[in-house]
Amino acid sequence: MPAIHVDSVSFTYAGSVQPTLRSLNVTIPEGEFLLLAGPSGCGKSTLALALAGLIPTRIAGAFEGHIYLDKNDVSAMELHQVSQHIGIVFQNPDEQLVHLDVESEVAFGPENMALPNEEIERRVAQSLAYTQMEQLRTLEIFALSGGQKQRVAIAATLAMQSRILILDEPTSDLDPVGTQEVLGVLRSLNKEYGWTIILIEHKIDEVIPWVDRVLLMDEGRITIDAPARTAFTDPTAWQHLGVSIPQMITLAHTLPEVFQATLPLSVDEVYAALRNTSYAQVLRQQARQAIAIHPLASRQEKNILSWEKVSLRYGAKRVLDEVDLNVYQQEWVALIGANGMGKTSLASLAMGFQAPTHGQIQYEGRQVIPGRISRQSEHMAYLFQAADKMLFTATVEQELLFGLKHQRKKNKQATMPYSIDQLLEIIDLSAYRDFNPFHLSHGQRKRLALGALLTRYPRVFILDEPTTGQDEGHAHAFLQFLEQLREREQLTYLMITHNMESVAQYASRVVVLNDGQIVMDDAPSFVFAHGEELARYGILPPPVSRLHARLCEGDAQQVALNIDVLVKAFQAVKALL
Repeated sequence: MPAIHVDSVSFTYAGSVQPTLRSLNVTIPEGEFLLLAGPSGCGKSTLALALAGLIPTRIAGAFEGHIYLDKNDVSAMELHQVSQHIGIVFQNPDEQLVHLDVESEVAFGPENMALPNEEIERRVAQSLAYTQMEQLRTLEIFALSGGQKQRVAIAATLAMQSRILILDEPTSDLDPVGTQEVLGVLRSLNKEYGWTIILIEHKIDEVIPWVDRVLLMDEGRITIDAPARTAFTDPTAWQHLGVSIPQMITLAHTLPEVFQATLPLSVDEVYAALRNTSYAQVLRQQARQAIAIHPLASRQEKNILSWEKVSLRYGAKRVLDEVDLNVYQQEWVALIGANGMGKTSLASLAMGFQAPTHGQIQYEGRQVIPGRISRQSEHMAYLFQAADKMLFTATVEQELLFGLKHQRKKNKQATMPYSIDQLLEIIDLSAYRDFNPFHLSHGQRKRLALGALLTRYPRVFILDEPTTGQDEGHAHAFLQFLEQLREREQLTYLMITHNMESVAQYASRVVVLNDGQIVMDDAPSFVFAHGEELARYGILPPPVSRLHARLCEGDAQQVALNIDVLVKAFQAVKALL
């Protein structure tokens, strides 16, 4: 008996002309681990809301068709009845956290089920252990990082013990190691207890080894429905939509003589297939003979931002501990590390959002004065992790126009880099000009927030998780635009991110923060060569970098940052054979 059957489901949001879901038909068997992929705005989150019973009962629009939970029509059930069978973790954890502290949040669901106190405590303890939040169970929600909030939202959903879990980008704010931990928990619940897992994710590389089946959506329809190992046999459909293809699968397509029988899904599988081949032998020889050329040696030494002996504490909690950091003009610095290690706190001090406990921050030699945010905003722009908090007008166009209308007088004469029409095209929202921003997908709202910041001519951008909620195509276009803008306008970027592929492709420098201190500071190719050390800091380099380091058996001072570099190395070996 199927757990869920979607029968000819269509849905059009109130006020919208085009349907978001179009005659969907799909069956999800009980106990399956399903990945739902697709570009931003393709209908993934809308389908999740419908499966959880929130459409059409709580969200206005025209709904057609049926969703069955076994023989029961979900749309005919009361929401509290659906929630006992189907749990959902939203894309933005702030949308579902309602209590002041971690423990109360996780206990909320079981308490509303009128369970005995002993059972409530057992579920709370178990769920916090699953998500590794036991040590923070008494902490207030506002004191948590974005990734920690995500873990709390997952723990609260697990505590309900619904046997069907829908998770809409549950790892978007998690560090790479934390992502693997959460995926391991979900797989355990799936395999050991038979829970059905429906996972919406843009992190295809990280999640593909864990799932059984893949659905690819485009414009409200399912275009691919296949087991994980065969879903990428023909990559053209994925490439057409700009959706990520796992690096190891891309590599395998270039080496058909090695991967004849089946496509690999993980670094472990590719390493096992290559470690005794001539490809690995040549890489090891190159690593031992290579003379490292350090790309940071020739940078210009004029800093634009500096933190001098900066410490930050919240009561007894140490967030930053005597940090010294210089960011130089026109750099693209990636600030990485595990959740809760102080990355956002460090960056927010530069805008004057709060005062350091000790030390000072300077912009071009002038001290940043806490609270004088309008002064800092003349030079710097901050794209928040929760970009929704930056949007407040009625339409997309009005959001972009607001910054132009409310510029400080000294900026009025500045030349606008792009017209509103060009900005809409760049952030790929031309078709949504008159839409309410909150009718957009999460990734679309993120792009809109950055577009609004671009109207203010900043010289420094602080980007807090800029690619969260975006598919690879939009993320790449977004970052490529930022790179072109940085080069042309001589801008400087400080980017907080858990997206290591973006770091590898765009950052000129990587700063690793752990427990409030800088533990590594170097070019990406050098930093990612230290995979074992990085794992202790909650970081996993991109798959291609991890594979390169393993094949070189620890001898590589630098590693490949993208698949093309490794493919070229392998093609050179082929030519010699």
